[in-house]
Amino acid sequence: MAQQTGILGLQGTVGGLVFRKDGSVAQKPASNKAAFASAPSRARTRENAAEFGLAASYSKVLRDSLRVAIAAASDSRVAARLTKVMREVIGLDDTNDRGQRVFDASNSAPLLGFNFNAGAGIAQSMYFPFEVTGSGAQVTMSIPSINPTSDIAAPQGATHFEVVFAASALDMEALTFTNATVAAPLGVLPINNAPLLNQSVVATFATAPTDAELVVGVVGINFYQQVNGKNYPLNNNSTNPLAIEYVA
Repeated sequence: MAQQTGILGLQGTVGGLVFRKDGSVAQKPASNKAAFASAPSRARTRENAAEFGLAASYSKVLRDSLRVAIAAASDSRVAARLTKVMREVIGLDDTNDRGQRVFDASNSAPLLGFNFNAGAGIAQSMYFPFEVTGSGAQVTMSIPSINPTSDIAAPQGATHFEVVFAASALDMEALTFTNATVAAPLGVLPINNAPLLNQSVVATFATAPTDAELVVGVVGINFYQQVNGKNYPLNNNSTNPLAIEYVA
């Protein structure tokens, strides 16, 4: 919008004319959409734009598929950071030409270890061993032992914790997903809870994912402060880590 900068001065665009700060006036440049779409000199730009847009779509469908878990453990830049990783995965496609490369589940290794909350890491909060494996319609998180008092670095004020485990299967071509059902989560437990041994948390899909689908399993921990028997999320979830610990 044009602004009057003096008695006669203008700054901005008026009627196709651009009034600059230095007092000069120039005609507003014509739209370069046509040139962008066809000019040979813009080929690399078009290719990059196409793949970036696709990466953003992949990022969104993955975040949508794990919305509940991510809502309790994510930072303000998670969308941009995940899109960047998706762009790396697209770059591993050695079949299609630049600008037409797509997500291939066999190239999903860069996603492993992605942390949805850059301010809170699993390695700094969860010191107990665990393993995530998949077979058929099930993805399983196995915990040989967990002593909350020594194996969990709880932030100040936390009285309870919850181990988070979720899995989803994504069709990256159709940009759709299905969620697995976790039948028996460990639940919300006191920080001073007695040690637990040989715990298994199983996420089950209605049908086994196909080879073309991307299966993602995430692990994290939520912290709470219990007051009068009610659990309140701690510090607006800023201390809750969540990371991708399984891809297939």
